[in-house]
Amino acid sequence: MSTLFPAKSLLIALGIVGVLGTWGRTALDGSTELLTKVLDDPNGQLPGTQVLLQRTFTGIRIPIDHIISTLVVFWYEVVDGSHPSSTAVALYFLGQLLPCLVIAYTNAQRGSKPSLLRPTLWLTLFQICSLGVTGWIWAFSYITSAPTVPHSKVSVVGSFELLQRASTVSTPGLVKQLLLPAILLGYLIPAALMGVFSAHPASTAHQSIIGAWNMYPFLVYPILYCLSPSASPAVATTGPKAHLHAIRAANIPALIISVAFHFSILGVSLSTVLFPSIFTPAHRAELHPSAIFVPPLALPPATTPGDGVQGFLLWDELIAYLVVLVVVALELQGAWSTVFQSRGRVFRWSWFLPVACGSSLLLGPGTTCLLISWLRDEILFGPWFDMKEGKKAVE
Repeated sequence: MSTLFPAKSLLIALGIVGVLGTWGRTALDGSTELLTKVLDDPNGQLPGTQVLLQRTFTGIRIPIDHIISTLVVFWYEVVDGSHPSSTAVALYFLGQLLPCLVIAYTNAQRGSKPSLLRPTLWLTLFQICSLGVTGWIWAFSYITSAPTVPHSKVSVVGSFELLQRASTVSTPGLVKQLLLPAILLGYLIPAALMGVFSAHPASTAHQSIIGAWNMYPFLVYPILYCLSPSASPAVATTGPKAHLHAIRAANIPALIISVAFHFSILGVSLSTVLFPSIFTPAHRAELHPSAIFVPPLALPPATTPGDGVQGFLLWDELIAYLVVLVVVALELQGAWSTVFQSRGRVFRWSWFLPVACGSSLLLGPGTTCLLISWLRDEILFGPWFDMKEGKKAVE
């Protein structure tokens, strides 16, 4: 049986759970209806305030401004601090999504047909519809068509030279010098500004920043597109060393940031258990590990649109990381099999899955996905290749 059959079946199952856990939950608990009421009211106000909802952002009312207005209402109570658990979950998601963005943009630069537009469109779709709902579609398409995935339609797994060529970053200067700064400027800084401006909810700038952050792929894209020519001359060489230098330059700081987010949120949450007296009863309940890290099953009725966001985000991030994990795991399997299987070292899922689970608990799921992707690059472009070539020479 093809490796992809169980993987594709799993992705479809994750897609179904993602729909039910995100928009399905918010439809049942009433938070979607409350959000819709704000949007349908010409004098609709931001939840918990008397501030009118901004309706114009780009001048294109349908569909762009309407979508952004919807996202502003959805995220407003996450940003204003009225729902501490939702804020904590969102911050954790923010930090753990960063490594996944590095994977998405880096993979789009591999092979002979690099693209900045492709990840931009996919990431925008994820922002609008949620990763839990649409992420499986991307993963299904990716593992079906990517040459780096075993048993895909155009798989080159098994041929070291072809697999290495398909995995090589064609624009190492962009990945090495620009990728992480562009993500910081377009993704993390607008997120920080949302918190800064939350003290002034009546300002138009606050809603505009929330809207801008939700369209972060279109902030990252022009930075990379406009500056990529300036990065090209800085890397005069190509090949395994240039590739690995670029991968490491993008991955290491991304991992540091994501791990910092992981331990910060985890530390605060565990403090509610270890040092409960320093928290009010309300904050103890809101920031408890079960409220921050465990997707809920209960459906308490929502009284504001923000009441359903916590459960939405928890299910969204669970499905999102599992979807990304499927992709990077299959690519790691392909690299491992190509380099090591001839020497009797078979890729074992019975070993991989416990290690991936433990790493996700210890370092965070997004961090784990990037580590797996990085390991694949080290196998294909690092000293493993030299070892294999040395063996061939001896033979």
